[in-house]
Amino acid sequence: MNQLELRRVERQLREALQDTTLSWVLDDVDTAIAAGVPEEKILRRRQQRRGDDSPATSPAAAAARYEVVDRSVLGLGEYESPRRGGTLVIATRAMTDEERVQLLLDALKRVLLDLPEMELEVLKTLRSEPEGDAGSRNMVEGVVFEPDESTRSRRSRTEFRADRLPTEQRTRVGQLLAEVTREVVS
Repeated sequence: MNQLELRRVERQLREALQDTTLSWVLDDVDTAIAAGVPEEKILRRRQQRRGDDSPATSPAAAAARYEVVDRSVLGLGEYESPRRGGTLVIATRAMTDEERVQLLLDALKRVLLDLPEMELEVLKTLRSEPEGDAGSRNMVEGVVFEPDESTRSRRSRTEFRADRLPTEQRTRVGQLLAEVTREVVS
């Protein structure tokens, strides 16, 4: 897909989620997009011209003596000693259009497919009666996945129950998401 098509797909996915019970997914996706993509870089001192040993007169002048280089440009597989090539730093970059669409698709897959599957597995475990415990526990009817207490989402979370969406429909949703993902990557 080209950039224009990717932006259109992202806009359509966002519009589909907006004003639904899944709109909170957009908050989480937007937080990840704002954080960017971490990349390892090398911070090293620039080559100085002879006689250019004057002390830096400002922080900007001091910073200008250094450059940030992509590790792949230096041909470094494993990072070596700082004395040889600089200091390893973590920088962030903005996500590409493809990465943003892929992030939205992955979030939908986790919420619509993985989470209900996880709920079914937890329920199966909780509903099994341990030996010698016949009838002494109440039967578990559902599992609610709560967000972190530190999360301050402006939208409310949605309660999911795996038994609300039949397996055939979850399988079909999974196939549709996989098709869209293949189209985005191609």
